[in-house]
Amino acid sequence: MKPENLLPVSLNFDPGNLGRQWAWWLRGHIPWSPPVIRRSRTLPALLHTLPSALRPAAEMLASRYDLSGWGRGCDAQGFRESLYVLDVLDRYVDSPDSARPGLDIGCKNGCYLPGLQAWSGGPWDGVELDAHRRYWTLTTRRAHGEFVARSLPGCRYLAGNLLEVRGRYGFISWFLPFLHAAPLQDWGLPNRFLMPQTLLDHAWSLLAPGGRLLVVNQGEAEAQRQARLFQESGIVVSALGRIESPLSPFQRPRYGFLALAHGPPPHPRST
Repeated sequence: MKPENLLPVSLNFDPGNLGRQWAWWLRGHIPWSPPVIRRSRTLPALLHTLPSALRPAAEMLASRYDLSGWGRGCDAQGFRESLYVLDVLDRYVDSPDSARPGLDIGCKNGCYLPGLQAWSGGPWDGVELDAHRRYWTLTTRRAHGEFVARSLPGCRYLAGNLLEVRGRYGFISWFLPFLHAAPLQDWGLPNRFLMPQTLLDHAWSLLAPGGRLLVVNQGEAEAQRQARLFQESGIVVSALGRIESPLSPFQRPRYGFLALAHGPPPHPRST
């Protein structure tokens, strides 16, 4: 089988990919970031950053989960995304095994780590491949992610490739994995990082027996592709259908899958 990260020569040498490879190299070789400066807010102040129609749903979650520490790490966007992630987990997933840490794949700038930690009550690792991407303030995703992680007990922000992650996790969340070339390219990543089957197999190997993997895809085409990837990896999965939440800030429909690791991870497939 041809390795997934070896694309045809005609694609390896297209100008767009060369530009993305150069930008990727540059980001990786200039990782310095100014410190993140963010004022702490009270929970009522964060609630008032939401449209009034969303506050009842947010207040319901606040009555059931401990959001008291969110004011140290959340800005308005992170607060909204953390509420959304917490609501999705609350609606679609049973209580987690808090004895083991969780892992979030592709955590961007760590903005919704508070939602994951509030749901499980335990520590989380967030891993992000493109951690040195910069904002207009010159701060990087990594600087923001580490700022948020420091505000949450036991949480860590990991800058790097999922394939470098080792350990055993009780729960893994994966929102919007790259399954097709166009979204990967839109985010400015080189073609070689499009390896959905390899990444899925590695993510599955990180689950402890009894651990669970939640994958959320955007759009029907990605959900159909995701279902095929699970089948090709021999992973028995429950399709959750369309993921609904009144706190969703997103336009396009999302679809979810939940898989339970019953025993030791399967042997790696031959390539």
